[in-house]
Amino acid sequence: MTNTLKVVKPFFVMEVGDTFEKTEKGTYKSAYSTEYASAEADGDEVSSSYNSTYEISESYAKSLIEEGFLVEETKKKDKFVNVFDEIDAMKQQFQYELDHLDEDCEGIPACLKTEKLTVLTNLLTTLNHLSNLKK
Repeated sequence: MTNTLKVVKPFFVMEVGDTFEKTEKGTYKSAYSTEYASAEADGDEVSSSYNSTYEISESYAKSLIEEGFLVEETKKKDKFVNVFDEIDAMKQQFQYELDHLDEDCEGIPACLKTEKLTVLTNLLTTLNHLSNLKK
């Protein structure tokens, strides 16, 4: 398997776009860190930090790939990005989400499902229009 795995379907605490990196132990680890600092009007400083790591075994990573939650990243992105290739990739991602709308929206209010359907449909319409400009 490759050194980097990308989340394409949310599971546990992971969201779409999060990544796992292979460790020296042969496991896959995702690390997240964020910090916040601000000065208040009365001169007090307010700060916070959040750090988390999530580590999975290689066998669990393989089963998540088979079940469609993770994909292997095969290459680094080049500096030059063909916008039409990106449009095609986005169309594929949004179409996948649209095809799996019922299972993704199970247990949530119907209005949120309708909103997601509308957004995905409008995004696909826009991307199809942009894709047709290359012809």
